[in-house]
Amino acid sequence: MSNANLTLVTSSGTLVKPGSTLANLAGRWLMAYSSPRTREAYGDALGLFATFLAEHDAGEVMQATRSHLDAWARSMEAQELKPATRARNIAALSSFYAFAVSEGVLAANPAKAVRRPKVSDKSTRLGLTLDTSRQVLKAAEAMSATHKAAVALLLCAGLRASEAIAVKAADITESLGHTVLTVKGKGGEVAPVVLSPVAMRLLAEAIANANGGTLLQDTQGRALDRFKLGRIVNRIGKKAQLGRVLTPHDLRHGCITSALEAGEPIHLVQAHARHASPVTTQRYDRNRGRLDNSAAYGLGRALAQ
Repeated sequence: MSNANLTLVTSSGTLVKPGSTLANLAGRWLMAYSSPRTREAYGDALGLFATFLAEHDAGEVMQATRSHLDAWARSMEAQELKPATRARNIAALSSFYAFAVSEGVLAANPAKAVRRPKVSDKSTRLGLTLDTSRQVLKAAEAMSATHKAAVALLLCAGLRASEAIAVKAADITESLGHTVLTVKGKGGEVAPVVLSPVAMRLLAEAIANANGGTLLQDTQGRALDRFKLGRIVNRIGKKAQLGRVLTPHDLRHGCITSALEAGEPIHLVQAHARHASPVTTQRYDRNRGRLDNSAAYGLGRALAQ
């Protein structure tokens, strides 16, 4: 599909006319990002801003000024969107306008000096404890192969939702006496993730049923998308009687918090979570090397108790 034929539809309902200057420019801008999640989030932010301008009869995206962007920032604040969401949306628009400047379409980036909300260095999500992680594991063990595999990949292996839905049996190999899952993560970076005995026990049925496809499948044998995975995980949360909605990120979050609670050193948890900085890992620690020392083993032992 050429950039000129791009049809940009976002969750805000905004449609950018195919072949327009904005569609062409937006297509080239978004394709500069390797992550589908980033392209989706940034494209949605562009659509939300276009919707805001249209609702206030404030002109087109390419004619917007800093005043328009400041007004949009205040509008998002009034809607009580989370600081991280507002900051990401503003960053997306700044990236788009910077791209437009680099392409010679605009003379200046109107979003460059727009103030972004401060984002706390502590996670705002309610993490799982070791006890609640065990509840989740126990609940999944009484459910289908896909439910068990979801817990193995998200809670035990600490995968992101987009990574988990792409896993195939062929991605699991043996290396230096360890069972290792090869994951393509953020920015296309490929990394090995150790699978503990607990994780492999949960994955066994899904591996047997995969038939060359992805491990996370619906009842018709079709690969899950992120939304179907979200519903699967929420059902696990209900079975575990957590008293709240459970999301795929809650399980990844629980992988980190539970490993820390199990006494695993933060640098090993950082490696298991594939965080670039220990500061990111510390955000998940509310309570207090490579394959041989993987945090997956300590977490697996603790969950199995």
